[in-house]
Amino acid sequence: MAVATRILPKVKAVSMRRSVEEALKRALLDGRFKAGQSLSEAELAVEMGVSRGPVREALLSLVQTGLVLHSPNRGFSVVEFTQEDLRELIEVRIPLEATALKIARPHVQPQDLDELRNHKHQLVKAWQENRLQACSRSDMDFHDLIWRRSGNSRLVATMRNLTASFFAYGSFFSTKRPGLTPELLDGQHECFIRYLSGDDSRTAEECAHFHIGS
Repeated sequence: MAVATRILPKVKAVSMRRSVEEALKRALLDGRFKAGQSLSEAELAVEMGVSRGPVREALLSLVQTGLVLHSPNRGFSVVEFTQEDLRELIEVRIPLEATALKIARPHVQPQDLDELRNHKHQLVKAWQENRLQACSRSDMDFHDLIWRRSGNSRLVATMRNLTASFFAYGSFFSTKRPGLTPELLDGQHECFIRYLSGDDSRTAEECAHFHIGS
């Protein structure tokens, strides 16, 4: 079946499954599919100019990251993020974010702090303009920089997989948490920056709790 509107690029034959997976993952994180939307292997294969095999393998891999769901009756679909998902994720995320802060702190350079402030600025601006997907992308870039500065590859991989659905589709920001303002959003991220620069007296755990809003 032909697809009316192209939202995915055609993929070269080299490293086919990985290329398909990366293209699908980027489209999911960019919000090009709706939460709960069915994902047809046949339609995606036609749109990307590949066979169905690599598409199915990529979708099965994305199931493991929490971005895609699979059931015998429905097939593949985009994950829907619920309040219960949010609660469970926060419970696990807070201690890991605190660990990342502590490990990254000795390795953060002045240019890293400048980059974090830029991500924070873009994040707050997107929130004010109600661009939730852009908000999520800036937030993901902000945290990913900290995780990478930890130098712990297992921590980086764990946090990326854990938070993939958290950042996708503007899910976290679309919950419209009561009391969340541009000023609070700025302060929550500035807390991390001040901790990393040694200018905040709070512990990493206190910063993580304040930042994530628990």
